[in-house]
Amino acid sequence: MKRTSRISLLFIFIIVAALAGILWPLMRRGFYISDDGEWMVIRLSAFYQSLADGQFPVRFLGRLNNSYGYPVANFLYPGFLYIGSILHFFGLSFVTSVKVILVASVIGGSAWIYASLRRIYSVFASTLGTLAFIGSPYLLYDLYTRGSVGEVLAFLPASMGIYSIVAHKPLLFAIAVGGLIVSHNTLALLFLGVFVVFIITLGRWGFLRQLLLGMGLAAFFWVPAIAEKQYVRFDTVMVSNPMEYMLGFRTMWLAGLAGVLAGIFFLFGKVKKHEKITSVAFVLNTISLFFALPMSALFWSIHPVASLVQFPYRMLAVAALMTPWIVASVGEKFIRQKVIIIGVLLVILVLPAWYQLQKISFVMREEGYYTTNEGTSTVADEYMPKWVSVIPGNRAPERIIFHSGRGTVVYKYLNTQKVVAHVDVLEDSLLRLQNIYYPGWGITIDGKLVPVTYENPNGFMEVSISAGKHTVEAEFRETVMRFLADMVSVISSIVLFIMLLKGMKYQIK
Repeated sequence: MKRTSRISLLFIFIIVAALAGILWPLMRRGFYISDDGEWMVIRLSAFYQSLADGQFPVRFLGRLNNSYGYPVANFLYPGFLYIGSILHFFGLSFVTSVKVILVASVIGGSAWIYASLRRIYSVFASTLGTLAFIGSPYLLYDLYTRGSVGEVLAFLPASMGIYSIVAHKPLLFAIAVGGLIVSHNTLALLFLGVFVVFIITLGRWGFLRQLLLGMGLAAFFWVPAIAEKQYVRFDTVMVSNPMEYMLGFRTMWLAGLAGVLAGIFFLFGKVKKHEKITSVAFVLNTISLFFALPMSALFWSIHPVASLVQFPYRMLAVAALMTPWIVASVGEKFIRQKVIIIGVLLVILVLPAWYQLQKISFVMREEGYYTTNEGTSTVADEYMPKWVSVIPGNRAPERIIFHSGRGTVVYKYLNTQKVVAHVDVLEDSLLRLQNIYYPGWGITIDGKLVPVTYENPNGFMEVSISAGKHTVEAEFRETVMRFLADMVSVISSIVLFIMLLKGMKYQIK
């Protein structure tokens, strides 16, 4: 075996060892305690239940909110929910499915980052940059303190998108854009901005068409999410005070010492700056750090910005993807001091990683804890419809009741998105379906669509019904606007598939 091959294998082994080091807690039984992790498992189980009940795309999670349901999946990153549902369908538990997504996201993101760096830098420098990502304090914080499955997943298509721009792979870029948009709302906006900057820097203007194609792939999600935001509380609820989530004395380590030191060397040292991408990465890294610090407080006082991003330290996600480029550039400068540079980098990365990993604690729960939990899985019920003024605190004993009048109800079919019942009405009555109304719900009586009202504190659906025997059917379906958005995604998928076939045919020739 050639010496260069042995060296390459050695550096790959170092990357694999680093990945094993930070991911080993996910191999343990049970689930670790974090801010959002277990709630993501609960949301996944409710999402799978709605999907199994025939709702596609899934938008309204009927089991949550004490079985009254609410449209959280219409607004919050469904990417990991679809992936997790597929994994669960093939036999994995919901907890294991989430762990697999987290592991695959970190490994996949690392692989794409390494491949991107190798387009410019040596194996040694690329390895350093990849290690800087793997040991990124913000990535570890996302993993084990916040348990933010969507944010961790977003690193995979984000790093894939950067690779596709650098390597000039336009179709791969379209897939990355679509995957990114459904991975996490806020990080999608941030990383799409990074994509545009990279496209402009490299003059890859044709990628803007692929950007539109990727947006078309994810139109089923982002178009309704934007158009229907007017129906929910999101704009009127402050999920967090951004001033409390900036880097301070106790959280400054999240900025990443490796990126800061490499940035200083890059700026003031004799480091080659001819690589446009690395220079842009330095600028983006610096900007992201600035907006995570208290000196940017004036910017975060703007309500729409604060409401959208919620946590200023989220800007560090950009730094986590830009730092590898700066570290690789500096590493290339000091390539003759491999041992010293690797040693220094490992010390810089291992200390915060050890600090994060040693705090992890686990809980052992039965699967039923997640599959029967009926909480809302959001911080401030920000995706609750505006017409709900009183959120019910207890589970409804019956799905259909007589709010006024008398009669009996016999259920013929019942799941999270559809109810069919035979109703014997003794007098003209007001029938209440104890689900929160959201556009897409409709009710028919004896096959005829009837007007639905929901002017009550709980936002429950109500219909007038005459005396006699009737068949009442309530079902959640796509609205016209959502259906059109779905069609955009279908057409975009067909276009991408045709383009991929043409690309394969060209390569074969």
